Amino acid sequence: MRVILLVLIVTVFCINLYAQNEKNMSNINDFKYNLKLIKFYIEKYEYENALEYIDKTLEEAIKKDSLYYFKAFIYEELEDWLQASEFFAKAILHSSEEKVIDELLTDFEIAIIHVSPLSAFDIVSAAVSNAQNTQKHVGFLNILARLYENNQLYGEANDVYRTILIETKESESYKLQIKIATNNIFQKDYEEALDILEPLITLNDSLYIEKLLFLNYIANISLEYYDNAKSSLIRLYLDFPEHTNREEIIAGLADIFKHQEQYLMSWYMLNELFKISDEARRFKIQNDVERIKEMICESNTIEDQFRYFIPILEFEEQGLYPDDIE
Repeated sequence: MRVILLVLIVTVFCINLYAQNEKNMSNINDFKYNLKLIKFYIEKYEYENALEYIDKTLEEAIKKDSLYYFKAFIYEELEDWLQASEFFAKAILHSSEEKVIDELLTDFEIAIIHVSPLSAFDIVSAAVSNAQNTQKHVGFLNILARLYENNQLYGEANDVYRTILIETKESESYKLQIKIATNNIFQKDYEEALDILEPLITLNDSLYIEKLLFLNYIANISLEYYDNAKSSLIRLYLDFPEHTNREEIIAGLADIFKHQEQYLMSWYMLNELFKISDEARRFKIQNDVERIKEMICESNTIEDQFRYFIPILEFEEQGLYPDDIE
């Protein structure tokens, strides 16, 4: 009797298992079919039909990230940035693939910048709270910080960056500290910026030293620490001739030398600036040179030391070079 009962139980279990497998296979097949149908409607720009099938499929779907992505994509195409942002966030929160998450974070940020600031802050803050791992949490925090920066809320952005510093790797902390120092400069907290910049400059990291020196110059010149500002500019001038702010570097040196009454050096830097400036600016530089000449004459007992001395910029104006002059 026990044997018969055992056989009966096993038989019933097998029937139920088979039925469940059949149902699961059916669900999988339906899901794949619906995905193909959704993609078909999207490619045909039939977005209403696509959204209808997405919503139907979402009700029973176990893996929802791709469906949320399709909704986000459609709303992005329709320029409904609010809903696009919300569904990109959901797609990220439901995804488990690192590469896909990074790509979705990029799409999310593109959409969220079109949303009104208050709504954007709410959406990203909610996403930060619901993020299940470090990659998602830090990704959303970075976007939140950039949103604050876009709205000139530099203090709030720095609070977020400091939160990220707790979770990030040491190799990444360098860039975050530079961002914090930059925001400090925007807030005119120059001393705080220097507290961050000076130790980083000491490390002399070749990837960041160019940017660090320029930020250091801005903070120091704003505080009228002329010697420190000059040191950064001289290094930038000598070591980074292709710097994007080359004209500002040379002009800064000319101003500092003038302030320190090193008129010959100021004149020399103005000459260098003349070489790389456009015609409109050259006119102003020539006027500055004339003033520098007057200052040198006034500060020396030698009678007009420029009587027999012509600067290179004046040679160039005449189409001549020093080697051509006897």
